[in-house]
Amino acid sequence: MSVLDRILAILDTVKECGGSLSITDLAARTCLPKSTVSRLAAELTAQRYLERTDDGVALGLRLFELGARASVPRRLIGAAAPVIRQLREVTGERVGLWVQQGTDMVSIAAIAGRVPLLPTRVGMRSPALTTASGKAYLAFCSDQGVVDRVSAPLAAADADHFRDELTSVRSNVVAMDMGESYPGILAVASPVLSNDRVVLGAISIAGPSGGMDPDRVAPLVRAAGTNVSRRLTAA
Repeated sequence: MSVLDRILAILDTVKECGGSLSITDLAARTCLPKSTVSRLAAELTAQRYLERTDDGVALGLRLFELGARASVPRRLIGAAAPVIRQLREVTGERVGLWVQQGTDMVSIAAIAGRVPLLPTRVGMRSPALTTASGKAYLAFCSDQGVVDRVSAPLAAADADHFRDELTSVRSNVVAMDMGESYPGILAVASPVLSNDRVVLGAISIAGPSGGMDPDRVAPLVRAAGTNVSRRLTAA
């Protein structure tokens, strides 16, 4: 068995027991050496995939966190669907819902606007570094490692400017892309936050830079983000 196979066997066995297991019982049920189980269980505990109990080990909080995150796109789409449609009706522009993945933002819902060449397909990726949705997400992201990875290509002066821009986004709760990602396209975005202020994604609007007033649409996008956040809390 590979190390991954052994780890999965341990996690599956603990899950199936519905509670906690001693290292001895875990070794017996997985048919692995007790020393191997003890070592891997210690490493999994250190990473919060398992947690120590009076009886041995049980599933840790990190697994529950990952499970909760996996359900986020489905919950986001359900909460955002009517908000996206309303924003599209009011503005006539493309509206999208985005989540972060690596150094990109990934579209999980979109409605086309009056710019036919602007991509609207679900699953498309855009760089978090330059897009309005990416800036809206990063400004409220509590994981500094994510922000550092996204901004790693920037030179020192540009990195300082980027941090200042994120500070402004946090203050205004709205981010803008003035044609940096797609020439001639203006985009405005606002974060979607959980009840405890954890950023889950971003809602954005995009249209021709010469035909869309950012000052007019910014309050609409900000209100849309707030509305989606409230609907998630009420769900």
